[in-house]
Amino acid sequence: MSSKPRNRHLETIDAAVLGARIVKDTSEVSEILAPLKAIAGIVITILETVRGVKTNKEDWANLGENLSIQIKGIHDNLSRCPTPHSTALLLAVNSYEQKIRNILTRVCLASSSGPAEGVLRQRTDKEEIVQLNRDAGIYWEDFMRAISVQTHETVHRIEQDVNRMKNGVSRVEISVDAIGDNSHIKELVPLSSATGEDHDICLHGTRTEVLDLIRQWVDDPSASQLWWLTDVAGAGKSTIAKHLSTEWKRQGRLAGCFFFNKSRPDTTNKQGFCDTLAAQMANNQPQLRSSITNGIKEIGPMLIMCPFEEKLDKLVIQPMKNAALVLVIDALDECDERDRIIILRNLLSSFSQAPQLKILITSRPERDIAQLLNGHRSRTENLHDIELKSNRDDIAAFVKHELRDLVQSSELTNEEVDRLAKRVNCLFILASTACKVVEDSLDPQTTLQELLNPNQDLLRDINTLYLTILTKAYKGGQTGQASGPKSRELLIKVLKVILAATTPLTISAIDGLLAIKNTKRLVGFLSSVLNVRADEIVVILHPTFRELLEDPTAAGQFHINMTDAHGLMAKGCLAIMKRELCFNICQLESSFVLNKDVPDMNEKISKHISKGLQYGCIHWPDHIINSNGRSRDCEVETALLRVMEDEYPLYWIEVIGALGKIPKTIRGLQDVEQCQLEKGMKAKINDIKRFLIAFGTPISDSIPHIYISALPFTPKRSYIRQAAGALFPNTMSVFIGCPGDWPELQQEWLGHTSSVNSIAFSPDGRHIVSGSSDRTIRLWDAETGQPLGEPLRGHSRNVSSVSFSADGRRIVSGSVDKLIRLWDTETAQTLGEPLKGHSKTVGSVAFSPDGRYIVSGSEDATIRLWDAETGQTLGPPLEGHQDTIFSVSFSPDGHRIVSSSKDKTIRLWSTETGHALGESLRGHNGSIQSVVFSTDGRYIVSGSEDKTIRLWDTKTGQPLGEPLQGHTGSVQSVALSPDGRHIVSGSSDKTIRLWDAETGQALGIPFQGHSGIVWSVTFSPDGRRIVSGSSDDTIRLWDAEIGQALGKPLQRHSGPVQSVAFSPDGRHIVSGSEDKTIRLWDAETGQALGEPLQRHDGTIFSVAFSPDGRRIVSGSLDKTIQLWDVETGRTLGKPLQCYSGVVWSVAFSPDGHRIVSGFSNKTIRLWDAESGQALGGALRGHRETVRSVAFSPDGRRIVSGSWDKTIQLWDAETGQALGEPLEGHSTTVKSVAFSPDGRRIVSSSSDNTIRLWDTETGQALRGPLSGHNGAVCSVAFSPDGRRIVSGSEDHCTATVVQSGP
Repeated sequence: MSSKPRNRHLETIDAAVLGARIVKDTSEVSEILAPLKAIAGIVITILETVRGVKTNKEDWANLGENLSIQIKGIHDNLSRCPTPHSTALLLAVNSYEQKIRNILTRVCLASSSGPAEGVLRQRTDKEEIVQLNRDAGIYWEDFMRAISVQTHETVHRIEQDVNRMKNGVSRVEISVDAIGDNSHIKELVPLSSATGEDHDICLHGTRTEVLDLIRQWVDDPSASQLWWLTDVAGAGKSTIAKHLSTEWKRQGRLAGCFFFNKSRPDTTNKQGFCDTLAAQMANNQPQLRSSITNGIKEIGPMLIMCPFEEKLDKLVIQPMKNAALVLVIDALDECDERDRIIILRNLLSSFSQAPQLKILITSRPERDIAQLLNGHRSRTENLHDIELKSNRDDIAAFVKHELRDLVQSSELTNEEVDRLAKRVNCLFILASTACKVVEDSLDPQTTLQELLNPNQDLLRDINTLYLTILTKAYKGGQTGQASGPKSRELLIKVLKVILAATTPLTISAIDGLLAIKNTKRLVGFLSSVLNVRADEIVVILHPTFRELLEDPTAAGQFHINMTDAHGLMAKGCLAIMKRELCFNICQLESSFVLNKDVPDMNEKISKHISKGLQYGCIHWPDHIINSNGRSRDCEVETALLRVMEDEYPLYWIEVIGALGKIPKTIRGLQDVEQCQLEKGMKAKINDIKRFLIAFGTPISDSIPHIYISALPFTPKRSYIRQAAGALFPNTMSVFIGCPGDWPELQQEWLGHTSSVNSIAFSPDGRHIVSGSSDRTIRLWDAETGQPLGEPLRGHSRNVSSVSFSADGRRIVSGSVDKLIRLWDTETAQTLGEPLKGHSKTVGSVAFSPDGRYIVSGSEDATIRLWDAETGQTLGPPLEGHQDTIFSVSFSPDGHRIVSSSKDKTIRLWSTETGHALGESLRGHNGSIQSVVFSTDGRYIVSGSEDKTIRLWDTKTGQPLGEPLQGHTGSVQSVALSPDGRHIVSGSSDKTIRLWDAETGQALGIPFQGHSGIVWSVTFSPDGRRIVSGSSDDTIRLWDAEIGQALGKPLQRHSGPVQSVAFSPDGRHIVSGSEDKTIRLWDAETGQALGEPLQRHDGTIFSVAFSPDGRRIVSGSLDKTIQLWDVETGRTLGKPLQCYSGVVWSVAFSPDGHRIVSGFSNKTIRLWDAESGQALGGALRGHRETVRSVAFSPDGRRIVSGSWDKTIQLWDAETGQALGEPLEGHSTTVKSVAFSPDGRRIVSSSSDNTIRLWDTETGQALRGPLSGHNGAVCSVAFSPDGRRIVSGSEDHCTATVVQSGP
């Protein structure tokens, strides 16, 4: 009988081993598959370890089979990727390898003798295997998400190359393909928009003086290494920078150039700076290629996320350490203020490493730039002051050149042109714009006279000229008209779109987003300030025009509020999506052809997806975010709702899949979730995000699989499935294996090599910082779990505490080395010298809310305050504790500090005076490991070595209520949710618990997953996630929203529901009622199946399924037990007559051969399920009616619940009671049940609560579950043990609740 399952188990494992060996053998001989070799070897070791399993064979076989399938999937993905592999792809493979090694470690720990003998211990927990399988699935999902990101980046790079070729290969500054065999350089992602292609060189014979001065500076080896050319906007600085960079490139002296430009958002920060310069250097200076390649290799797979300073040093500065070359950086003032200081500071510090390097920087005279250059050896020249006469002559020459055609045609005279040149105040932007106005006019003579009219004074400054141009545009292009074809409102709308656009838009895209057809005409009226390129993309000619429009004082009636502009764009994006999205928008003919293999895919995209729709689908999240989350605006909210209804999300996903924008979209949706959205809309956004995370890779490969595979495998209760599933009835149906809900978002992050002692979220929730006993600090991406750059190194001993400043720009750390260090989150560098003062370990550090101060607590029993800017101590140490201080924290207003100590006390201190406030807070019986203020500062939460959590009133110092009890080990860390409603705690018992801060009740069962002490826990800023750090060297991210009711109540019986049970496959529920009927239900939909089962003459107190799901047993007030056929609904044989009294409870044994029943006469009986005969005598021990009975999963034990308020365990063979009764309920125990693994018992009572118990110890596992408003008559576990179903007298409902993570 037992050989068949054994053979199936071995066959599955052997097949998996064979598949893994094939992958391993292939990877050993293939360069493409080389990264897979180690993974395949690990998987083979796992498979061989579990091959000798004695218990839970099917579960272990499933784990092995899943791992084999996963590495086959990696094999297929790598096979499609050209070598050398990208850094992102190698990073994904390496990360997956680390996580599979963790799986191997956990499998080996579950074995009695290690992997060599491969014999797993007999009592390996089924849930542990399920968790391994679940974790393997999460690791696979993480890998596929990384592949999606790489696919996106590859497509984006190809798009850039294609666009550059379309715009003329001869004009491209960056030509990575020309680099030859240095393939690593192709890993760089340069910005073609930063090479200054939009700028012209100086007109021949102009700007000669300043050009000659800069040339002389470059030629002089003794001159300073940096020249800062500064002047007001529009003075011609960018033209000079372009002229010189072109000249130096021709001479072979240019290393590279970078032109910042506010009209091109990707060039307004430091992100593409290093890659762009390095790529140009490799192209312009072939002798530097090997050095740049070495730098890329040194950085390794972390190139994409490498810190700016390291990337600049290894890719730009080090290759030029012996080269006499020039870098040109234009319009530094148009870079983000914080980023430009980082760039400039790092460039200045690099001169000692590259002494022959010269850098020309141009910008407006911004104070922060001037302050940073002060004290450094550099040359600063104001373009306007070099020689005023030279400027006048240059502008005169420029104006004559621009208007020469009009002079030759006699429309203008030389005298008039000379007058114009004199009136533009030596400002090139004013001269250039004025010339364009005249050139574009239908009547140049009249227009020029208007500009020269001293009474109007239109040329007194650039803003006056801009306002004149705007006024003419909305009047239809002719000065003096009362009104024109375009109102000011329409003009403003077009300008709003141009200013708010995330990427420059074509005329047709603007038409589509505004649902108009005359953008071209309007833009034509503004040709002197807007440029329409050959590809119809509209760009602003000079940033001063944007600045005018954004200035309410200067712009007047033409002012553009950018928040409103983004709101308009959000509505435009959503509206065009609703108008143009449709099924199979690209008209793909087959699902068997991958997107990349469709011969004319790009043509299909161009033909069927308009430019406006492309923009809208990609960027609508950006505009909702930048409109300050104003989705509660009625029009935006309505537009968003329309796009999110029915099948439209799937149509939208078609477009972003075709465009390769799924990774960007996931990040966008994550940000949109933080906006002021209605709760239901947030749930929809989250569901679509989960859909993209789960299926983004196959969709990116093949768009039709949205409908063919993704939708059918989407959880049945997900919004996207419920909204669109019925609209595609001809797709595949999945009956088994499709979950009801998305799995919980639990992630495990590996990177530290020792205990993770402290963790913290950044204020914006995007990053996490961790401090470890491996002496390092790490930054992590909070969404992906990827480490950001290299570890922060500086401490010489364990890092015990880390914290972010309120603005997220700094990190403070405390260490066993007695030092406190400050770090810059952008550069990953230390800020200043370490803070010294403590004589022993610094165990806790924190910033004040305003970021001005730092508080530290130490093993030396003192607290110190520090100035966060200077690093100086503020006053003497705060003394009062008698032993090690474990935790310190500021109050929300920064006026108080709270501290906790090994001396079992808590103290409050005044930040101003340093004096203790009141007496010590006493109540804990052990060291107080962690303490925090509530968000309103009215109470304190503390966690202690005594295994409890306490709340304290900050005014009175008195404890609030009873201690929160539940942990079985020391409480190491506590934190409050941002809304103050929940408390999270981490413990040495390796678990995390959630608590209701108001009632003190535990929420859900403990979070389990760490294999070591949980040292640190905290909430994300939005309260939706929890991050934890442990002595198992890992960080875990958890979904904080647990314990919620699943689905709607089932409400069909006409009387109270007395008993409910799941079928073995989880697809059905059976219920018994006071209305004397039994009903079957669909567990997913909640719909009743067939008619009620009727035979009993009294209330049905108990119902249960047989293990094969084919029979139901019921017990009744009528003193009978009845068997039923599930398929037919008919009774099986005669009722079992029970003379002992009312049948309160019945249950099948796991093998289906026996039935156990509990009676009103305080006894329990066993029955033969086939013959209906009683087996042995009655089981006696309860003092009152036995209300509920159940078999353990192995059939060896029985549990019973009674009116005597107790629960009793029994030996099913001997009938003897096992141990003492379990006590906790305050009245009748109405229902009991074992968990599927037999380790837990759930009970319900007339006291309206549900309780969980440990089968081995008899201890309660948590506080009572409250929620019903009446007696809870019945409870049962779902087959996977993750849910509990309960039936109550409150309105005749059956409710499904989560039993744990």
